[in-house]
Amino acid sequence: MEWFCHYLLVLLLTVNGFLIDEKFQLKNRLGRTLVLGGGIYDDNNTEIYGTIVRLAGGVNHAKLGIVLAASGDFNATCTFYVNVFLDMYHAHSVYCIPINVNTTSANSDPHVIERIKQQTGIFFAGGEPESVIESLFYKNHVPSPALLAIKEMFDAGILVSGSSAGAECMPSAVMVWGGTGSSYNALQFGTYDGSVVSDRDYQLYDKEGGVGLLDGFIIDAHFSDRGREGRLIRLLSDTRHLHHGTDWGFGIDEDTALVITNVGTENEKAEVIGYKGVFFADVSQSNITAKYNSYSIGNVMVHYLTHGDSLFLKNKTIIFSSTKSLMSGFERNSRARTSKDIFNSNITISHSNEPLPVHYPEFVKVANSLFDSKLDNVSYGDTYEHNPTFRVFMSRSGAGAKGYTERGQEFQTNDITSYKNLQVNITSLG
Repeated sequence: MEWFCHYLLVLLLTVNGFLIDEKFQLKNRLGRTLVLGGGIYDDNNTEIYGTIVRLAGGVNHAKLGIVLAASGDFNATCTFYVNVFLDMYHAHSVYCIPINVNTTSANSDPHVIERIKQQTGIFFAGGEPESVIESLFYKNHVPSPALLAIKEMFDAGILVSGSSAGAECMPSAVMVWGGTGSSYNALQFGTYDGSVVSDRDYQLYDKEGGVGLLDGFIIDAHFSDRGREGRLIRLLSDTRHLHHGTDWGFGIDEDTALVITNVGTENEKAEVIGYKGVFFADVSQSNITAKYNSYSIGNVMVHYLTHGDSLFLKNKTIIFSSTKSLMSGFERNSRARTSKDIFNSNITISHSNEPLPVHYPEFVKVANSLFDSKLDNVSYGDTYEHNPTFRVFMSRSGAGAKGYTERGQEFQTNDITSYKNLQVNITSLG
């Protein structure tokens, strides 16, 4: 009788050819879970790719469905992720979901829907986030059966993850169009609804939001790597009054990810993994003056979290990694840096397998140096572009402003620095 009861239990727990407890074993502990990357370019980023496979069921068990709707080259991107997830990180299987802007009829194909429901994890590949919306929604932002299946499985406990546009498309809030605009153009000209304005020199957005798996935040990617601090702040301030607007946004650096657990609950928590950091901006208390070719915003609260740091998304409590130490009283520099090109990424592209030296983007360097300064509580950086020049003021004088760091092996080299409650003001100088 005992063996029969065990058999019956296994039978009841089996769906679509795998055990529910394999598929949902992490749900009770982690709840609904997202892994959102800012552009995962390093195939050897074991922490991020390994985390995705582990949370989707583990080595030799994870069944990953790849959403390629954002990609401009379905076959090449499919081949890439088959190589990464199957060959390098040993998932059980990889299914490239055959839906994009040219095959939207597949978003209601019963065979495709059934295959989606057989997966233990979904990964949204990069490209253009607006193509995800065009592929997975009908008119008036009505979700397709394929998207409803993904949401159903997400609610049931499977992992959903994404990189670049695959992260940018996740929120229910206003969705950034990833490949448009720049910080300077956004500050100078403002941000625009992509259904009304088509010029991609401007910063565009979708006012109806993204696929809706995360509430309360705008998400941007390739963040510090492309100097996008200014454009996220402007986008938040321009759209916070809209139905899907919000006061909060975060920007994820390349080869960095947020692991968000207990999504949609009071215990919703985001932890940083990977090489760089995640920028959080809060414009809820900001004062804004905006007109064509002139813009200023005051009292933006900024936090920058790096490896091992976490943020409870509902109450905005930040917990720094235990590997980091408070910088106050242990600063290494007398003065903070300033910059004449505050949104410069300082990124060099490698054409070989040799690692490049660390070159921090300008905004990151100036902010980090402020918390590592013995004498300065304020600093600034100007845009390289003129007519007008925008100045970004930074202050650590406010209540709760703190920097934490994990010092590198060499003096001032490869420090891993985080901070919270940096006050940022941006104004045009003319």
